[in-house]
Amino acid sequence: MTATEAILNYAAMQGGTFRRKDLLLHVARQQEHIRATAIDLQITRLMASDKLQRVGHGEYELVSQSLPEFVYQPSEVEKDVYSRLKQKYPFLDFCIWSPKVLSSFMLHVPNIGYTFVDVEKDGMESVFHALQEMGLNRNVLLSPSAADCDRYLTGTDAIVVRQLIGQSPLTEVDGCTVPRIEKILVDAIGDNELLFAGDSEIYNIYEYARVRNHVNMSKLLRYASRRNRKKQVEQIIKNIDNDQSQE
Repeated sequence: MTATEAILNYAAMQGGTFRRKDLLLHVARQQEHIRATAIDLQITRLMASDKLQRVGHGEYELVSQSLPEFVYQPSEVEKDVYSRLKQKYPFLDFCIWSPKVLSSFMLHVPNIGYTFVDVEKDGMESVFHALQEMGLNRNVLLSPSAADCDRYLTGTDAIVVRQLIGQSPLTEVDGCTVPRIEKILVDAIGDNELLFAGDSEIYNIYEYARVRNHVNMSKLLRYASRRNRKKQVEQIIKNIDNDQSQE
């Protein structure tokens, strides 16, 4: 690992903001071959290239552009389903995505083939019936229980209609409304359809997501608050950071 990679990875694990003295301690434990002088030199260069900015004495912030934005790429099938639903319900808020996107952040990859259509509450029943009438040759489930998910989702390519929480972090890709990484990360904590992401895997998901992509912490915590999961998210991040500092 180079000095630059060590700085950017550590900054990402700290949520974007870090202190020089903490960075040096971390690097001394993890990358003994990287000298403090090399770290200082690369901090200066990263600031010059607008990848870091100083926010206080000995304190720096990772500029969001230094890590790539996560972009969910809808499949052709998802684009088709979204387009047909949008044509039928042009004023309804909904997004489409597959939880298999989480597999890139996991150590143990489950067999995931199903798709989510997250819809505002008042439109859930209508969308559920519309999907059933499309002749997709796929099971369509409406707000399944944990038992239903265990029974009907494992290894299937079903479509799951779920409630879209207000002010969810969303974006548009190829004409489809899809989730931002912040929504995916919060949903992964406790949703019936995402129980495979629980236990130790949730820590892998959060750690790898924050190292590889820019995660907007304010969006993450705001959405977590709306789902009554803010304390859980904060605890996961705190545990990851503590583990990193002790390694």
